[in-house]
Parts: sequence; C-alpha cells; structure tokens
Amino acid sequence: MDLQTHTLFQPRQANGRVATNKYMEIIPSPLLNSYVSCYWVSEPVTENQQQDSSRSLNALREGSVDRVLPDGCSDIIFEHDLKRNKYRTLFCGFIDEPFTITYDQHYPLRKFGVRFFPGGIYSMLGIPQQEFANSHVDIDLVWASMTKEIEARIFEETSFEKKARIMDEYLLSCVRTKIIANDNLINNLLYHIFVTEGKKSVRELASKEAISTRQMNRIFYRWIGTSPKRFCEVVRFQSIVNVIQSSPVIDRTLAFNHGYFDQAHMIRDFKRFYGDSLSVAVREFGNMSDFYNKKV
Repeated sequence: MDLQTHTLFQPRQANGRVATNKYMEIIPSPLLNSYVSCYWVSEPVTENQQQDSSRSLNALREGSVDRVLPDGCSDIIFEHDLKRNKYRTLFCGFIDEPFTITYDQHYPLRKFGVRFFPGGIYSMLGIPQQEFANSHVDIDLVWASMTKEIEARIFEETSFEKKARIMDEYLLSCVRTKIIANDNLINNLLYHIFVTEGKKSVRELASKEAISTRQMNRIFYRWIGTSPKRFCEVVRFQSIVNVIQSSPVIDRTLAFNHGYFDQAHMIRDFKRFYGDSLSVAVREFGNMSDFYNKKV
C-alpha cells in the first residue's frame, strides 16, 4: 500500500472511558506504516493505577461507555482470559455497525491488537476480505503461520511495548519474505476518498480512474471487504469523529462541511455508525480518560 495515502487517514476508536479498564495505542515501526495503523491494548486497571488516577475501582465515567466504531480497518486480537487462563486469537474484518463493550470484572480480559489500515491485510496475505466483513474468526483461518511463529510469545509477554516489538519484527519479516500485493488503482481510489474525507460519490470516484462502478465494487470487496459506497460513509463518519475529538464546540456548519444534504441527514448517519446521538458523542469524547491514545 502507498504510505502517502495512509497519512491522510487517522482512524479513531471510542475506548478509554471506563474506569476499570485502560486502552492505549502504540504506532508501529515506520517501515510498517503503509500496512498497520497501530498496536493497541485493552486491559484491567491495577489497584495502583486506580489510586494514581484517583478514581473508584467500580466507578464509570458518568453516562459514558466504551464503544467499537466502524473505522474501515481490520484487526488481529490476542485475547487472554486472566481468571481462567485461556487464550484465543481472532481476526476481525471490516465492520459497519458499532457496538458497546461490556467488561466483566469476574472474568477480566487482556487484549493486544494489531489494527491494519484499509487494504493492509490484503496487501500482506492476498486473501479476499468480503467473507470476513462483520465477523470474528479464528486466526488460523486467515494467518495460520502467525499461530505457529509468535502467538505463544505474544501471550507470554506482559509488557505492551515488548508485545509491539515482537509484532514489529514478525510483520517486517513478512514484508521482506512474502509477495506483497500492491495496486496503483486501489491506492489512487483510497487517496481520493481520504483527501475528500469520504464526500465523493462512487460514480465520481470511478470516473476519476476511468473504470466502471461494477469494477470498483469488485476491487473494494476484495481489498477492504465492503462496497466503496459504504467505505466512503465510514470515512466520512470518521472525519466527524476527528472533529468531535479535537473540539468541544460543534457548530452548525458541520453537516455542510462534510457533504450532507442537511443536519438531519448527518444526525441519522452518525447515529447509525456511533450507536448514539451526536450530542452523546460530544459528551463522551469530552470525558475521555487519560489512558486513551497514549502513543509511544
């Protein structure tokens, strides 16, 4: 994938609001920036961390929940059930529906994830992504060699930074030894989508690259796992999330600036991808914990 293309798109999630759990991200090696957005961890907060942050162990940010938002990406998640000492590794494809995260304090989970940029997993594996959309499958069905080579090392390591280094080394070795798929057409299409924040129509995008909309659909289902129309909608939603996250004040130009017909159209679309209203999102991002997005 083209590095310049992906500097235009910074996918955001809505984790780090619940006092009992922390969420953090680390950027990958610069040599992987074309494929991987970040490494992330979600894990229970220790008593010392809880005391340092001066919050009650069972308290939640008022009215806020952790959410998984559509972001155009796909993830590999290493999940450790700390109480039962059970492990599993999942591949999660493109999603277009949000969901809230429920933390069970009786069965705490530690999760380490690799968030691939749109098209990044296809570049590395060449496996069409359509069948994995809106689903979680065992990693062996997608990337069996990862299980054999580094899964045990990831689970044995407790340090987030060291897990990230292990994954860096493994993915870099894959880039050096595998045949990496690269296609100027998908790079160009993603560039147009990112630079316009998802506001271009499918017909306009196809016209720019002198291809049919049918051909464009085939490309996106193979590389991303969804249609170009739905992908553009997610990118446009993510651009609004970025505005909300960076500014506590949202004015009436938001809908116009993001290419919506009117305010009502934007509100409907936003709720579909966020799972709640725009006003709730503004409040929740304003309450974001200090554990969120601490990139190293």
